[in-house]
Order: sequence, then structure tokens, then C-alpha cells
Amino acid sequence: MSSRNISNICDLAYTYLGYSNQGRTEDIDKLILESIDELDKISQFKYIYIDMDYELDFIKNNPIYSKFLEGCSHYYLVLTTLGKRVDDRVKYYSISDMKKMIVFDATCGAYLEYLADEYEKENFEELRTYRFCPGYQGTKTSDIREIFKVLNHNSIGVSLLESNLMVPLKTMCGIIGFGNKKNKSCGNCDIKDKCEFRKKGKTCY
Repeated sequence: MSSRNISNICDLAYTYLGYSNQGRTEDIDKLILESIDELDKISQFKYIYIDMDYELDFIKNNPIYSKFLEGCSHYYLVLTTLGKRVDDRVKYYSISDMKKMIVFDATCGAYLEYLADEYEKENFEELRTYRFCPGYQGTKTSDIREIFKVLNHNSIGVSLLESNLMVPLKTMCGIIGFGNKKNKSCGNCDIKDKCEFRKKGKTCY
């Protein structure tokens, strides 16, 4: 990866850690860079999607999703994961090095976001929304279950627990609309007035 790309992952990892730019340290920087090197070696990035030309009930019945897809001609349900070996490494660090585990775990989330964004840039048309995941803007995480009913999640080794946790844990699913350009912004968020990130002068992305 280029230094610019690594910088993007580092910035997002700090966001997941809850740091502001003023909270960055050489020690944490070093742990994040080490984590990226590890992930380059052990992650097994996979991404699947399905094109939808009609609204599923959980989307149709929720104005937040409807607003998100406003102006779109169709949408994709997407699912992506870093694979089981990454989860195993997180568990290992939880026993051997708690500080490393916390930084590694945050870097995993940033790494997955980055790879998913790059995949979408390379494979999807430009006129599209960002990836909206259940749980965003006050939507229910249980909506993940409705997505799993449609996607062939077993094809990339992902399963869903009764608690609605996805396994491997470093997995993400969501919705991307096509036919309307929409970028992540605080102005488009329905819970911006209650957002803890905004109160701290930060964003969640």
C-alpha cells in the first residue's frame, strides 16, 4: 500500500479508538502500522453483493432507509469480511497483550472499511451512495438478519448469531444505492443533533 493509503487507515483507526488528532502518539502510530502489516499477511478479504430492484419490507417500512435511497433506481445488498484468521489474532492478543489487542481491533475495523471502499471504487459505477449499514442513524442492527435472508453469506464463510452478531466479527453488511450520488456527511444524518462525535467536534467516518 502507498503511504497515503496507510495514512487513511491510520486516521480511521484513531477514530475507532476515540482519539482526536491531538491524542495521536508515536507509540499508537507504531502499533497501528504493525497491525496493518499483520493484516496484509493474514486477512482473507471477501466481498459479495446482490442487485435489488424492489424494496424489501425492512427498507420500505423505515423512513430512514427510504430517505437514504431516495432518487436511486436500484440498490445492492453487500456483505464483506476479513475472515476467521483475523478474529483468531484478536483473541490471541486479548490474552497476550491487551493494549495491542485494542489497537489491533480498531485497525481491523479501519482496514475492512478501507478495503470495502476500494473494492466499490473499482467495481461499482460512480453514481452511487455510500455504504449504509444497519445500526447507522438509529436503524436496528437486527435488520442485518433481513439482509442475510437474501445474500448467500455461506459462500464467504459468514454466519449470523441469535444476537445478530456476525461471525467472523470483522464482517460488515449494508446497502448501496445507485442512480444518485450521496456522500457521508453529518448534514445527511437523522441523529446529528444527538451525535456524541459532533459534540466532541469529530465525525464517525
